[in-house]
Amino acid sequence: MKKTWLALLAVPVVAYPAAAWYLGSQVESTLSAQYKQVETLPYMKVVERTYERGVFSATESVTVELFGAMMQAVQQATPDAPPAEPMRISFRSQIQHGPFAGGTLAAAVVDSELVLDAATQAEVAKLFGNNKPLTGHTVFKLDGSGTATVLSPAFASQFAKPETGEPVNIAWEGIRATVDFAPGMSRYTMNGEAPKLEVKDPAGAHMLMTGMRFTGEQQRMFEDEPLLFSGKQRITIDAMQMNIPEEDAGQVSFKQISYDIDMPVQGDFIDMSARMGAEIVDISGTNYGPAHYDLSLKHLHARTIAKLYRVLLEAYSNPAMMGPDADPQLALAPLAEPAMALLGHNPSFSLDRLSFTTPHGNAHLDLRASAPGITPEAMANPGLIMAVLDAGANIALPEALLLSMAKDRASAQIAAMSETGTVSDDDLHMVTAQFEGKLQELSGQGFITRDGGVVKSTMAFKNGQLTVNGKPFNPMAMQ
Repeated sequence: MKKTWLALLAVPVVAYPAAAWYLGSQVESTLSAQYKQVETLPYMKVVERTYERGVFSATESVTVELFGAMMQAVQQATPDAPPAEPMRISFRSQIQHGPFAGGTLAAAVVDSELVLDAATQAEVAKLFGNNKPLTGHTVFKLDGSGTATVLSPAFASQFAKPETGEPVNIAWEGIRATVDFAPGMSRYTMNGEAPKLEVKDPAGAHMLMTGMRFTGEQQRMFEDEPLLFSGKQRITIDAMQMNIPEEDAGQVSFKQISYDIDMPVQGDFIDMSARMGAEIVDISGTNYGPAHYDLSLKHLHARTIAKLYRVLLEAYSNPAMMGPDADPQLALAPLAEPAMALLGHNPSFSLDRLSFTTPHGNAHLDLRASAPGITPEAMANPGLIMAVLDAGANIALPEALLLSMAKDRASAQIAAMSETGTVSDDDLHMVTAQFEGKLQELSGQGFITRDGGVVKSTMAFKNGQLTVNGKPFNPMAMQ
């Protein structure tokens, strides 16, 4: 009986270290796979990585280099210039192995921090004091999924303006982001916030941002393109205010700002839409909000987008993009082939909404464009492009806004020709009469409609023919 009890007691004593060793090896493999994914980016390279694994814990140190090849090319092109060192970022991680790590049931718990050299650390300490500038806490679950939290603390400090040496005050209330990820990072959700950023200088310049929040829900599009995701992202900001004394605009403020990106997959194709808006856009006391700017690209061939994405990354890491001998056109030339292939799948573009409020009323514009059946040969021939172009637009503008613009333009012309440089009331009455006459003419021809002080029109271009409100229209006839 005594031997039986001893055997039963020995099972967990032996099993737990074995489980910890196994889970530790699994986490090491997971981290190695993540760095291999990162290295698929042409501008990023893991230049050093050490991993010391024990039974119950491990320590990892990683240094990543950014734009190394580009910096080397710049240095070779300008040998007399100061050395162009590539950017290197180092992290150190303490890893606790499961199955019970950090007081929870998990494969591992990883605590990471940014590692700085002595000189940089001394400068960073002026902002953060004894606080670590960037930390991460990751819990890997037993199935390979997990949760990661990234933190950067608040600080308040001063720095000298380069031009005058005067102190500039900066206050930052930190940032927090949490990511819940599936095994292999095949999909993830994200949320975070940055409560406040404020910058002031003695001359009266002032920038204040409050209430930034961001969310995301992404899924990898292709297993062989690990960093290309589809899904949704959203950023909102409660308020942003800028006051620049020397600028004519003076104070500019925005409230209830939103920025939404949506990339749903539709079979072999994806759609991309971006929606930007602000409920209040106050410029020197005049509110132009609500204001919205929405656009979309639809029916994009997903595999071709993946190729275009990869070529674009390589182009921006090409040494030809920088330096005295830079030739961006040469660096971007490889984009032509996948871009033309993308056009071959008949994508469409639309400005879904451009709207804002003016002192004279609301303004609105939307447009769409596609070129079904376009060929590479047509791209070099404007006539062939026009033959396949299918486009349309709707516009609605307050008459008072159009009249104000007409008066401003005419006043500038009249003042330039006047000996006194002034514009009389009679001149403005003449402009108003001419404006009203032109609106009546266009309305009589059916090219515009006038509805409650708003001028509206619908334009379309198809089969090489421009129509306005359904009527053939020749822009040259308006000269």
